[in-house]
Amino acid sequence: MGFAGTNKGSFFEAAEHVVKENKPGNSPNPAYLKPGWCTRIFNPINVLLFSPNTVWCAIALVVYFAFPYDFEGAKQWAWEWVLYRLAVNTGTTFAYVGFWHLSLYFLNWGKRPFNDNRQYNVNKVIHNMWYSFLGCTQWTMWEAIWMHCYATGRLPYVTDEDLGTDIWKTLTFGLTCFIVPVYREFHFYLCHRFIHIRVLYKYVHSLHHRNTDIEPFAGLSMHPVEHLYYYSCAFPALYFFCSPFAFHWNGMHLLLSPAASHSGWEDHFQADQFHYLHHRFFECNYGTEGVPYDRWFGTYRELLDGESKTYKGKGEHVDDKKARIMDAKATLFSAPSQDTVLYYALLLPIGLFVLKAVQEQDHEKAKLAAFAASVGPIVAGMLLLLLTSKNVWKQGLRYTFLYPFHEESFFGAFGINFLLSFLVSVVPVYHVVEMLIGKPGDAVYFRIYG
Repeated sequence: MGFAGTNKGSFFEAAEHVVKENKPGNSPNPAYLKPGWCTRIFNPINVLLFSPNTVWCAIALVVYFAFPYDFEGAKQWAWEWVLYRLAVNTGTTFAYVGFWHLSLYFLNWGKRPFNDNRQYNVNKVIHNMWYSFLGCTQWTMWEAIWMHCYATGRLPYVTDEDLGTDIWKTLTFGLTCFIVPVYREFHFYLCHRFIHIRVLYKYVHSLHHRNTDIEPFAGLSMHPVEHLYYYSCAFPALYFFCSPFAFHWNGMHLLLSPAASHSGWEDHFQADQFHYLHHRFFECNYGTEGVPYDRWFGTYRELLDGESKTYKGKGEHVDDKKARIMDAKATLFSAPSQDTVLYYALLLPIGLFVLKAVQEQDHEKAKLAAFAASVGPIVAGMLLLLLTSKNVWKQGLRYTFLYPFHEESFFGAFGINFLLSFLVSVVPVYHVVEMLIGKPGDAVYFRIYG
């Protein structure tokens, strides 16, 4: 990539590995198939100056200093400052995602769509915008929790004033800018594989996969439970003494980076054939092209057309007919499925219990509420699968809960991935809720450092 992820100085130019004589979607990235990923991903200059991170970090810095956190106001809960943060997050996200949507679908700045037979579907765009707004809303909720905990001493932090006077803290600030996108690669693969396990895919992640032919607003279009685990990428700020910018920058990366990679076009900044194939075929390409996780575990699919020479996974083949059926489900103007109604019915008492514990600051219930918030959605999915799936005992619990990874060994790659996924996606949610409800000084940070 060139500066800021451009090619030949343009944001609307296909990457160097794209063979323009081929149909879009049929230019495998040779860099992904060869060694050398360590050099690329652990090079700060490459990560911050010669990748899309340049743009996202610049936006994060502008938002952070133009709309600073009001820690004085955040000492007390009030709709005014929370709604202000919601307006900032929604405005930033929709402006960025809207740019990519308008430039590709209306201004025709892209010339190579992966699906040249696509028809613009207003219902799908409205569907995706609604769930993207819910994503902005949930991120604002977590941001508000962080602000309140910083403001009330529940979590210590490096002040912005320290950054100009303390060399070590200033260097840490710079290191944060580099670490966030590197950790995002690691977290995304693990979290993504985790929500593809049937117990979560059927009731949660399938909403995101209603988009088989994706567009920019599809990137953040997720079920609220998926947002819960997706945003846990920013929660390492629980465990380290760092600037609030570390949390904010991670959040901006989570809000902005899915847009262009879900564009559905091949010839622009951050165009992502790798992830387009994931949406088209579902059980492949769980990670990104940054670190070759899928190459290691045999789930890499390299081409849109024809049989894959690299894919060794167990996922079903998705033909054009099935893809169209799935894509048609991306609408708000149809009755919800029975599975959707039942799953939300199980989540409702969990949410009410956690909300009541938060409102009453019931310290005695902090751990139980944290467990309910973090693990409850998984338990609800397991219970619903047991009650509604046919031939559960004939097929076995492994198939019922773990498809398409049911044939993998618990003591091999699956077990390692599952354990790491749980640690980075579920455990941080537990610690955040525990910090919010528990007594000041009870946060996991203090248990680690004293």
